[in-house]
Amino acid sequence: MRLRADAGSVFYRTQQARMLRIFLGATTFLYAYGVVFTLFPIRAGLTLSNPAGGIVAVGLGLGALAWLAARPDKPAPATVTAIVATPIVMAFHRVIIAEFVCLIAPMFLAMYLRAFYSPRRGAALVAVLAGLSVAALAVAPTPKLSIDYAIFVIAIIGAAESFGLLTRALVTAACTDPLTGLLNRAGWEIATADLLSRTRSATATVTVVALDIDNFKTLNDTEGHVAGDEYLVRCAAFWRQVAPAGAVLARFGGDEFAVCIADHHPTSAKADQFVASVRRHTPDTSVGTASGAGASADIASLYAAADAELYSAKRRRRDPGLRPARG
Repeated sequence: MRLRADAGSVFYRTQQARMLRIFLGATTFLYAYGVVFTLFPIRAGLTLSNPAGGIVAVGLGLGALAWLAARPDKPAPATVTAIVATPIVMAFHRVIIAEFVCLIAPMFLAMYLRAFYSPRRGAALVAVLAGLSVAALAVAPTPKLSIDYAIFVIAIIGAAESFGLLTRALVTAACTDPLTGLLNRAGWEIATADLLSRTRSATATVTVVALDIDNFKTLNDTEGHVAGDEYLVRCAAFWRQVAPAGAVLARFGGDEFAVCIADHHPTSAKADQFVASVRRHTPDTSVGTASGAGASADIASLYAAADAELYSAKRRRRDPGLRPARG
């Protein structure tokens, strides 16, 4: 499963609102300063811009900040406001140097869009931002060269792409288990939140599978940690191979693994097939499962239930005379 920075976790939603708030606060202040500077120039006859664009942008910025204060979980309207505010200012500039100073804002906004939205949506938003900025440059009452349009497009898209690649690399590194290549606990939280957001349906079923390798400590003690690590890597590679498309696989530490599988049907057929493959090809693995309706599933609760079933199964494997606990 592709891990994304916009994947829906509380952490990233919080950071998204925070970054947008910082951008809007800074640009709104600068636009307000520009309006004051235009209305009261430090030197007679010095006019860089018509203040109308700045006044509109300040109003939009204050409105967006108020929206974020009231609805930090819904940043889309504030994002749209940020995208249109700067081009409005640029459309009223009278000298080209003011346009290039203003270009800094779309570059930073493009970085934000690439970092906090999916690759496809982020690219689309950056394209809209670049298009509006070029259109504003075209209608602005200032002399310009053809190369100026190319500079604007390259600067905005280049900033977005370079920062977007860096962000995705950092997120992947921070959320990946270096031994097995599966997600770690942080990656699990992000990816399962994203999976749930796309599976909120009364007809869907979400299943969490807890996996634990039996006697793994004995393997480490008798054959060494290198042999233990190699076995973990082989198991993880096999589980990834037999897991259905879109499943989230993670290693929580040691020999503890978890898999989250979404099935767009009221049954857990995909999860059942996966568990059957695990039991058939890695029989020394204890398994616990828990399923819930996609509309109301809670990953933490499902994992707790699956983990409890796993340890119940592990105890039964050690003592076959034990009976499953009755709920």
